[in-house]
Amino acid sequence: MHIIPEMAELVQVFPDRAVSSIEETVNRALDGAGLGNLLAPGERVAITAGSRGIKNIVLILKTVVRYVSSCGCRPFVISAMGSHGGGTVPGQLAVLSGLGITPENIGAPVLASDRCSPLPPEGGEIFYVNSLAFDFDRIIAVNRVKPHTSFHGPAESGLQKMLAVGLGGPQGASRIHSLGVEALPAVIPRAAAAVAKHLPVTLGLAILEDSHENTMAVEAVLPEEFAEKEALILEEARRCLPRIPFDSLDILVVDEIGKVYSGTGMDTNVIGRIRINGVPEPDKPKIKRIVALDLAPGSKGNAYGIGLADFTVQRLVDGIDYEAMYLNAMTSTFVMRAMVPMTFPDDLSAIRAAVRSLGRTEPGDLRMVRIRNTLHLERMLVSKALLEEARNNKMVKITRDPRPMAFDHNNNLLPF
Repeated sequence: MHIIPEMAELVQVFPDRAVSSIEETVNRALDGAGLGNLLAPGERVAITAGSRGIKNIVLILKTVVRYVSSCGCRPFVISAMGSHGGGTVPGQLAVLSGLGITPENIGAPVLASDRCSPLPPEGGEIFYVNSLAFDFDRIIAVNRVKPHTSFHGPAESGLQKMLAVGLGGPQGASRIHSLGVEALPAVIPRAAAAVAKHLPVTLGLAILEDSHENTMAVEAVLPEEFAEKEALILEEARRCLPRIPFDSLDILVVDEIGKVYSGTGMDTNVIGRIRINGVPEPDKPKIKRIVALDLAPGSKGNAYGIGLADFTVQRLVDGIDYEAMYLNAMTSTFVMRAMVPMTFPDDLSAIRAAVRSLGRTEPGDLRMVRIRNTLHLERMLVSKALLEEARNNKMVKITRDPRPMAFDHNNNLLPF
């Protein structure tokens, strides 16, 4: 174990911009958009729910359901997650249930479908929509707006992607991704516009989170304003994105990956890796080796993104649902992200292998960081070689002196 450096605890100081009341914030946004005047009593209203782990999503959806009900309408929550959940009805419902999105918690039926239907051609392009969406009088798109993990443009993860890919279902998501990653910044707005044109999309509810993953704003957006307003919200989301406070590392140890943290298991904006043929890698951060140790239970075995790591452990590999992961990779067309890296029996073996692969064993020189996942970056462990740089960063505090990494009797890391 002597080749592994001692690690200090570091806390990043992010401003807390959380709203004081989720319900008041959502209701104020819906009132401001005049939703009550847009709905007619007795209408069936679909409210979208995706596969991402969005903080407060249960309460946000529940508040929208109550608002719609107060207008005399019948609210339903419908799955809008492309190919996630294996593209099956049970799989989609299982993903939503894992996020707490159930009829009991939301106060409305939760529906899913694996059937897709084509929209009328738009400029020679054919887009697909989950057939379930045609069963409603109104559709309200709900999604968090944040930087995407595969491409960048004016519309990344947000309302337009929810319509184009999420509501597209397995066939719609596959169709859009088949056009290539370089086409996504342009095709997603076109597909979203086509969905809004041919389906009764009434409103979008854009969720913006601060660096602590707290809900800092909820903005209601009319369909004709999706492109303009989402671009502005995305820029604010980019400024709030938490990052590792070092531009170069030898080793990054990630305790847990999974769809509940990022669509790519590990947020590519955090780890500085894209791994898509033909797409240049980010300038920073530069991380020589990544070790992924476990898969979040809420990801239901979909380990898409494991290919972004260099080393992993057997328990993660044993928990992979290959059918779900391969479907995700084939749908996105980014197959490198589903390639399983070098696999070791336990955490200690995997970390040692990562150190040895660098061609040196002197722990005092290793620039090493351990994080719980790429979504929660407030606390992390850092090696001695990073402490001077950390002390010069006003956004971080060192809260524990360096000490040896703690392993259990099975040579797996203890939680920190």
